[in-house]
Amino acid sequence: MSSIRTRLFAILMAATGAVWLSALVWLQYATQRDVERVLDRRLEEAAHMVASLIADGGIGADAAARAVAGAPSAPTPPRSATEAPALPHGAHRYARQLSCQVWGLDGQLIGESGGAPGGRLAEDGEGFVDTTVSGEVWRVFTLVDRVHGIRVMVGDAQSVRADLVRGVLLGLAVPGLLALPALAGLIWLALARGLAPLERMARALSARGAQDLSPLDTTGSTPRELAPMGRALNDLLARLADARRRERDF
Repeated sequence: MSSIRTRLFAILMAATGAVWLSALVWLQYATQRDVERVLDRRLEEAAHMVASLIADGGIGADAAARAVAGAPSAPTPPRSATEAPALPHGAHRYARQLSCQVWGLDGQLIGESGGAPGGRLAEDGEGFVDTTVSGEVWRVFTLVDRVHGIRVMVGDAQSVRADLVRGVLLGLAVPGLLALPALAGLIWLALARGLAPLERMARALSARGAQDLSPLDTTGSTPRELAPMGRALNDLLARLADARRRERDF
C-alpha cells in the first residue's frame, strides 16, 4: 500500500535536490567568473606596480618583481629595505601564487620573482593571454613601458585559480550538504503535521459504533482541503440513515 506521506516526501526532496543542484551549478559559474575577474585585476595592478617601482628608480627589477609577487628575496647579504621579506611561518597558501618577470624590449631578462617558471611567461604583446609554460597553463598580463624599455609580465597558474574556486565552492556547498538531513527531517515533520487532520478524521470514523450515523463535524478546525471529503461522508451517512429508517419502517 502506497503512503501519501512517503510520496509527498519523495516529491519534495526531489524538488529540493533539483533546486540545490541548479543553485550549485550557478554558484560554480558565478564564483569562477567573479574570481577570474578579481584575479585578472590583481595581475594588472601588480604589473603597473612593478613598472611604477622601476620607473621611480628606487628599486631594481629583481626586487620589484619579488616585492609584488610576494616571494622572498634572493639570499644576498644583507637584505635591502626595498626587498620583500620572507613570509612568516603559517602564511596563507595563496600568498605567493603570483610570478613576475621583467624583460627588456631587446628580449633580455632583466629580473624575475623567486619561484617564477623557467620559461618565458608570455610572448611579445600586451594585455591578457593564456599560455602554457613548462607544461602548465598560466594566465598572464603583460605591460609594455616603452619609455623605460621594459616589458613586465605578471601571471598565475590556472591550477591555482581552479583550486581557489574549488575551495570557495566547498566552503559554501559542504554546510549546505550537511544541512540536507536536517531539512529532510523538517519536511517529514511538516508533512506529518499537515496530514494530521486526515488522520484525526480517520480515527473519529474508526471510533464510531455501527449504529452511529450522525454527520461529521466539518466546521471549525477542519482544513478546506478536507471539507469536500467531509461533505461526501456526511452525504453517505445521511443516505445510510435514510435507508435504515425505510428498512425499519418496512
